[in-house]
Amino acid sequence: MSVFLLNEPTPFVEALKHFLAKLTQPSAMTTAEWREIDADIRRQAFFSAQTELEALLQKYRVIIESIANPTTGMSKDRESKINPSGFVTSGYDPASARLEIKKFLNTSGFQPEEGIRGTLLDLSSDARIDLVIKTNVQLAHGAGRFVQQNQDQDVVDAWPALELMRFEERKEPRDWPHRWMLACQVAGDAVSAGILGGTGRMVALKSSDVWQQLGDGAGGFDDTLGNPYPPFAFASGMWTVELDRREAEELGLLQAGEKAEPAGFDLSKLFSTPEEIAA
Repeated sequence: MSVFLLNEPTPFVEALKHFLAKLTQPSAMTTAEWREIDADIRRQAFFSAQTELEALLQKYRVIIESIANPTTGMSKDRESKINPSGFVTSGYDPASARLEIKKFLNTSGFQPEEGIRGTLLDLSSDARIDLVIKTNVQLAHGAGRFVQQNQDQDVVDAWPALELMRFEERKEPRDWPHRWMLACQVAGDAVSAGILGGTGRMVALKSSDVWQQLGDGAGGFDDTLGNPYPPFAFASGMWTVELDRREAEELGLLQAGEKAEPAGFDLSKLFSTPEEIAA
């Protein structure tokens, strides 16, 4: 069981393809204002709240693509007993990515306003840079896995459900079981709500609307990202894993022999530009 967080390459083409389809959108809009934009269009826009510097967003694109799609070569000075061919993977890591953005902003003459230095509102703060890079890499990974999990009926039949689990600890973790129950109520998924009550586990079929409701912040949460795949909210530390058919049937999500359905989502939208979606 594993989840891509930041310091590993994204292992499939769907994630990179989704990221490259995004259109760079410099804007002064706040996170709250971006939430008012149609979810399909927002999903395919590459933006950062209150960031009007297009050159900065383009720099982020280069870094995120490098992390998502690192290149591999050979180097004599990397040859060893365990690596006799001297294979080396090039690309940004969290520290070098942060330094590159800071250097760019410094060269551009950027200075944060008084009172926001070091906060998430400061474009040059470690916290802001880390959040932008990590969130976008995870969004690409989440979208790529979402496609893989739902595009093939054989995969859906064999692995029909998902479980929401914690993969990163937080000093003050959000109450995800509470969010899950609210999402189940809005989605009308009584079975998944019952499983939470009986086992404490947050599981649902891939076809359940609970995933979209979780991403939409059912219950009034304003830190979510509007997607039916993780990360469902900024810096949540939560991710999903697939459950096989046997476990899904044991939990009561499916009856024996019942056909499993994929997520009710047009996967092609993940590879469309905002203009194509709006057309």
